[in-house]
Amino acid sequence: MATWKDLQLNLQSGKTIDQAERTLLEAEKRCWRDVLTRLISIIQSLAGRNLAFRGSSKTLHQQNNGNFLKEVELLAKFDPVMKHHTECVESGQFSHSSYLGNIIQNELIASISGKIMDTVVTEIKQSKFYSVNLDCTPDASCQEQMSVIIRTVKMDKAPEIKEHFMGVLVASETTGLGLLSLILKELMELNIPFDDCRGQSYDNGANMKGRNKGVQPRLS
Repeated sequence: MATWKDLQLNLQSGKTIDQAERTLLEAEKRCWRDVLTRLISIIQSLAGRNLAFRGSSKTLHQQNNGNFLKEVELLAKFDPVMKHHTECVESGQFSHSSYLGNIIQNELIASISGKIMDTVVTEIKQSKFYSVNLDCTPDASCQEQMSVIIRTVKMDKAPEIKEHFMGVLVASETTGLGLLSLILKELMELNIPFDDCRGQSYDNGANMKGRNKGVQPRLS
């Protein structure tokens, strides 16, 4: 017990023999946090303007390497953290990921998207009642997709109507029953009770507004 207590005191006062390694480790952790903070800001900037991330090249300082890497190059001209990071990438100092590749971009986008979705769902639940706006259209590969928008009234100092784009759902079945199951499953996964839905809006497709078998009469 005395030995453990001495170790605890030495760790707190920074007098252990591995203190130098611990200091280097903490410095590296701070460095990677700083890099990730800047990369997340770049992702937010590109996504907020609906710009494409990647090009035909995946290398820094190459033509057509996409908006993401171009933003990294621009930031490296003025920011010492990103400048040091890009220099390490180009000199091959990293034996692991440099956090500039396609996979980490997708992971960061998914993480940010998940956090935004959690915030949106919380706001919808605070408003309690909502309406849904559904619209189906095929993409270039003729795969039917359904966009989902939820409209709420935010009761703050003054009532504010807000619309939240919840995403695009791929519809394997384009029948009224198939689309009905799809939207109910999505609401269940988001933990948004359909009992609080007070309005519905659709396009003019028969599978949506059909009098007998469309989504609208089935949900009503």
